[in-house]
Amino acid sequence: MVDSSASAGSGGAADIRRWCERARLPGHAPDLSDPAAILIASGFLSEQARAVLVRRSTAGLPVPGIGGFGELRRLQRELGQLEEHLRNPRVPKVAGLLVRSRVVALSRRRDAARNLVTASKPVFAGTVRGIRRERREGIHLDIGDRERLFNGLLFTPCPNALDVNYLRRATAMAANTAAGVIGQLTDNRSKAGQWVAGKAATLDDADGETASGTSRFVDGYETLLYIAGNAYDRIVRSPVWHSDHFVVQRGQINVHAEVAEIATDVINLRTVRIELDRVRAVADADERLREQLRSREAELRPVWSQLIERVSALWDVADAVAAGAQELKVLDQVNYAGTIDQRIDHLIARSGERELSAENTRRLGEQLGAGSANLRDYRNILQGNVSAVPEMEVSAAVPPNPALPHPAAGRKELEN
Repeated sequence: MVDSSASAGSGGAADIRRWCERARLPGHAPDLSDPAAILIASGFLSEQARAVLVRRSTAGLPVPGIGGFGELRRLQRELGQLEEHLRNPRVPKVAGLLVRSRVVALSRRRDAARNLVTASKPVFAGTVRGIRRERREGIHLDIGDRERLFNGLLFTPCPNALDVNYLRRATAMAANTAAGVIGQLTDNRSKAGQWVAGKAATLDDADGETASGTSRFVDGYETLLYIAGNAYDRIVRSPVWHSDHFVVQRGQINVHAEVAEIATDVINLRTVRIELDRVRAVADADERLREQLRSREAELRPVWSQLIERVSALWDVADAVAAGAQELKVLDQVNYAGTIDQRIDHLIARSGERELSAENTRRLGEQLGAGSANLRDYRNILQGNVSAVPEMEVSAAVPPNPALPHPAAGRKELEN
């Protein structure tokens, strides 16, 4: 969820339109979950393949995941940037070697992610019997559709899609390496320095934009897709949405299908706009064609407004679920406070029992103490240690015998 401190009270259609126009969101925007990214990428698939993914998501069946498709998007963007730098003839040789090494490493990571999506046995059946069963149930995705799904996941909406830190380190390392080579690399040193200086200025500008406290996106279409995916995550991740309190509401909307349909319309609209821009580039000499393009663009404007309204409605549902979760949390605290009152009353009601129990326990302790003293005196008598026994206790413990002298008389004789 977007940082609440920055977006409190936001999320209406006007706010979403403004965010899309600027291609920015206030605060820190986290990456989308894998299920949300899958549903958004389903907009690149056919209607039948998209229905399979919606059906699996609705039924709670597993979908492909790599632990964050936002990182895959950044990886793909970085690959594109590095490959573009390699096409620059002014790149120093040492820097080119480092960049190529990075390209190879990133390509291997991308291939590993591709295998997790296209050949994921824990997600899709791998046996003939399992594939037939999934096809009968309408939950099997063919290999070709999985490949197209992965290509769509390479464009997963994510904030600040390109992490430029590595590029800065690579260029600096290249400059230092080139500067340290003896003799013939004087010219390379100057080229590396110029190249690093130019790249550092570009990267510093990008860092300045990132430091402004907003999350940047490529364009308004990607921003709208991210807002829809973020609303989806807020809804399905809330335990309240899956509780009995919203059982009726869950039956009125399929949030999985909603996100997939929004993604399909946004992706198709962006594709059409790109094609219109290409046609406009060659239509300058034809007034009739330009007029036709303006007419078609005017017809497309309501579609964009409708998509914004649809995403805004989904965002409102996410806000309502969050508000419901907060109210239930307060209710739980109230109920918990009520149980505290009951427990306090119960403790107070048992005060008399505790006092009686304490008195009985104290009396038992006194009795045990007296019994211990009697047992100690009896042990002394048995051992013949009569002097250790008090006179009154011995006389009370041993009955008088006329045939025997009194113990006190024996002690007096011994003293004399």
